[in-house]
Amino acid sequence: MPMNAISVSHISKSFIIPHEKRDTLREWVASGFKPRKKDVLHAIDDVSFTVGQGESFGIIGRNGSGKSTLLKVLAGIYPVDSGKVVTNGKISPFLELGVGFNYDLSARDNVYLNGTVLGLSKAEIDDQFDEIIRFSELEQFVDQKLKNFSSGMQVRLAFSVAIKANADIYLMDEVLAVGDMAFQQKCFEVFRQFRRDGKILIFVSHDLASVRQFCDRSLYLKGGKAVLVGRTDEVLDRYVYEDQKAGAPVEVSAEQSPVAVPGKRTEQKTPVVVKKVRILDKQLKPAQRIATNDAMGIEIELEAQEPLADIVVGMMLKDSEGKPIFGTNTEILGYDLDLDPGLFTCRFIIEVMPIRQGPIQVTVAVHKRSSTEHFDWKDEAARFDIVAKQKNVGFVQIPVSFSGILN
Repeated sequence: MPMNAISVSHISKSFIIPHEKRDTLREWVASGFKPRKKDVLHAIDDVSFTVGQGESFGIIGRNGSGKSTLLKVLAGIYPVDSGKVVTNGKISPFLELGVGFNYDLSARDNVYLNGTVLGLSKAEIDDQFDEIIRFSELEQFVDQKLKNFSSGMQVRLAFSVAIKANADIYLMDEVLAVGDMAFQQKCFEVFRQFRRDGKILIFVSHDLASVRQFCDRSLYLKGGKAVLVGRTDEVLDRYVYEDQKAGAPVEVSAEQSPVAVPGKRTEQKTPVVVKKVRILDKQLKPAQRIATNDAMGIEIELEAQEPLADIVVGMMLKDSEGKPIFGTNTEILGYDLDLDPGLFTCRFIIEVMPIRQGPIQVTVAVHKRSSTEHFDWKDEAARFDIVAKQKNVGFVQIPVSFSGILN
């Protein structure tokens, strides 16, 4: 079996963008038959990465960064100008779901049409037809013409057919926005099953929480160039951090916020390391169990080898699956931090722990304010359990009171 499912080596892809349009002979004569002015758009510029067998890989970046172009290159739709792409396995592209549908035909006919385009035989479609319609939740509309469907119904049908293509590599461009919340959860379970089956998933999405949940590694594209390739947590932290620094008008959720620090670990000998991380209760004593709505502390001990200025220390709380809950750092909190050689201890005090119950992981990191390379980064540096005080339902404990009103 090949070591990598996908190998991309120094690929580039450009497009010619003309500045003026000439459709008639008169327009050409008026221009003196001079060549049209044009620009060259470098959609992909010297990008390299690999995707291993059974790996899920995310591609993130702002609009126009080259994400969709890169997927179309991987799918073989666009040839590269330079470089090399090697894929090992059958590819199923989820790029423009529903392309090839005939809107004058029924949903039933379009299942067979689209399934054939995806390489399924009639016998295979026959065997899976009921499951496709059931998954798309369109049982009542199976014999209606597609032109009478809403756009959401059309995409659900296309998605339900596409997941039946028995492929090794699935290329997905913003398919995480398919349908309503309930349908999305069904899609997520399909993705989890793909992963359990060892399928390769390539995600392009602006839904950073889902990329963080499903992708082992990711690529951050900016202006067609690869900014960072690596662990998804680090890549997403770098992307969100740069967006915030640029003042981008994006809303950042807790799942998307920068962990303590964006970027990557430095490969050189580091001048400061994280030595210990301790969990403290509301009396600031070491603890492994914290009660809901109590105060708590996260104590981080650093060791500096030399004087350091403008240091940033941060932390991230994650649930048992590694999904981020909350993250902050000294820069976000408005603290300037300089270190002298030797040991230094700092604390993050959480005034109220609103999480109702469950195991919590703590990730900590340290870097220089002007750099995006970590001096040190510790995943699962500490763990603790949250114990509920009341028998309520849900993930967080919200203070609630009740009163009756006499009529």
